Amino acid sequence: MILSVVLPAAAAAGIYLIRKQREYAWGWVRNTGSLRGKVFIVTGANTGLGYETTKALAARGATVIMACRNMDKAKEAIEKIRLETKEGELIPLELDLASFDSIRKFANVIKETYPVFDCLINNAGLAVQTKQTTKEGIELHCGTNHIGPFLLTNLLLENIKKNNSRVVVVSSKMHERATIDFENFGKFTEKPSGERSNHLYNNSKLMNFYFAKELFKKGIDVHVCCPGLCNTDFFRDYDPKFYHYILFSPVILFFLRSPEQGSQNIIHCATDNVNSDDMNPDKSYIVVNIQQTKSKINLSDEISEKLWAESAKLCGIN
Repeated sequence: MILSVVLPAAAAAGIYLIRKQREYAWGWVRNTGSLRGKVFIVTGANTGLGYETTKALAARGATVIMACRNMDKAKEAIEKIRLETKEGELIPLELDLASFDSIRKFANVIKETYPVFDCLINNAGLAVQTKQTTKEGIELHCGTNHIGPFLLTNLLLENIKKNNSRVVVVSSKMHERATIDFENFGKFTEKPSGERSNHLYNNSKLMNFYFAKELFKKGIDVHVCCPGLCNTDFFRDYDPKFYHYILFSPVILFFLRSPEQGSQNIIHCATDNVNSDDMNPDKSYIVVNIQQTKSKINLSDEISEKLWAESAKLCGIN
């Protein structure tokens, strides 16, 4: 009788301690210094990691321009944040990264109304199962996760250079499983044989790295991070069932971070991370668990420059 009570309790305590150890290892931003007077642009700010990042920056007094596709959801997010903190200023602006017109309109508003900002956080992204495209007909992962942020950053590049603003690119360790197929750039391709993950998503995350590499070469203070596997609505298109959670419970226990925990790498890159030529000779470092980790991918200058040129051509910019 005693064992039937003690053993489950001991198992539960052990699982709890393992989980807490994992959370400690992932790291937390300890700096709570004021960000009053600082201006941050956060794409996808109304949900998931973007929401948690926005909330944390506002709590430290920052002004956050919330770049969101849905203004109603942006206002709901602001109401939720205001229940936890009255600090900072929250400014919702419409931005759909799957539309060149929307990106250009957003960039014009920023340049006219908020030309001086401290950091652009390219956070918004997606992963879908079905064949979808942007309004310009670009495969959705490439278009939203890479081309959209590429165009937005380039439209704001003069402001970024003039004010020495920082750029944060939210990527993923899944970039290490990716390739860039220039013959089918911006187009839908079938999954390679034996690949079980979303290759289109992976490829777009590798594009993030090459994009950051070129920005770094152009003298931009740019940082790349992986938030880890997080419990957000990011994979909402996959429509997981209850039995999926049962089957993947070990993964959930050991690898699934809360949105707040996942946002820590983003906040660290936006506020604390040090970027130098010595630390980032080829921009192949990624911030994981609030520390610099070398990517397993050797970033080629040839691919980096070609991707920049092909992306510019797709956007219709110089």
